[in-house]
Amino acid sequence: MTTHLKAPHVPACEPDVHAAEIAVIVPVYKGEAFVTELCSRLHRTLSDLTADYQIVLVDDRSPDGSWPLIEQEAAKDARVLGVRLSRNFGQHPAISAGIAHARAKWYVVMDCDLQDPPEAIADLYAHAVETETDCVIAERESSGLGAGRNIGSAIFNAILRWASGLNVSNKYGNFRIISARVAFAFRQYPEQLRLFPAIMSQVGFDTRYLILPRQQRAVGKSSYNLAKLGRLALETIVAYSEKPLWWMIGLGLVVCALSFLFGLSVVVNALLNGTAVPGYATLASLLAFLGGIQIFLVSLVGLYVGRALAEAKRRPIFIVDILATGREGGRTTRDRKRRFRMAETNDKSGFDG
Repeated sequence: MTTHLKAPHVPACEPDVHAAEIAVIVPVYKGEAFVTELCSRLHRTLSDLTADYQIVLVDDRSPDGSWPLIEQEAAKDARVLGVRLSRNFGQHPAISAGIAHARAKWYVVMDCDLQDPPEAIADLYAHAVETETDCVIAERESSGLGAGRNIGSAIFNAILRWASGLNVSNKYGNFRIISARVAFAFRQYPEQLRLFPAIMSQVGFDTRYLILPRQQRAVGKSSYNLAKLGRLALETIVAYSEKPLWWMIGLGLVVCALSFLFGLSVVVNALLNGTAVPGYATLASLLAFLGGIQIFLVSLVGLYVGRALAEAKRRPIFIVDILATGREGGRTTRDRKRRFRMAETNDKSGFDG
């Protein structure tokens, strides 16, 4: 007997008999130096596991020559799909685009800079299959980042974990393998602010960690700096946590209590001494302090209102400009200006076109 629930929910994932065994999702931005080697190593690794695999390269409108290389890889092998977005939406919307276009029993999400070695996919896949775990996250032996970025990432994750309760850490990032039902559940999340690890921590399912090596970045540097990490942390806290609002309530109660005690002390002092209590400097300081707190709290509420407005608009999380695949006579085919948006949470695919 099937019970129909009108509230937003995610039903059980039905097996897709036409799905590939493994799909590797790679967001690409400024990856011109990595695409060719990345695909070569992915083909070698995946072909040892299964002949039925898919590589989805999502070009987040990279300003370098990444896209022509992606087209070349798609033309050479039908198992490579190139997805080019209409503009730079960001790394995490690009991951969403890749998962939306892939169909597999297992999904691997990784960055394009080869710091996470493609050869480690075999370890993740074997561990997931052997333990029958829906999600296996690669835990880093070392970050492969500089000292400044390490400190910034540690602070970012610590604040985010403390403020939002999300299971995030600088010991692991996007590199992981997830089952089809985890990917299915991920597609149902309509959030405009896409933070892949944050959504994954809310999806649930059995999760394990596998310690794997991480390489130093051979070329270039990460596009995330301390300023971007700080902004991302603030946006994520506002999007995924109500704790700051509760802190505001607590702060308001404390300020009210202190104000009452201060006013009571002034009245008692005046009654006992029989004279007015001079306190122009004290009064001015208190007014300036409380005014600053009010501006801060109103601004914080404004961030929540702005985030609610962004979610209410339900704008597309990503827009696809071109799909590149080599399935027609070995030539790249293009599908321009295909628009995708998040569907309602009871939609099976999570995206519609």
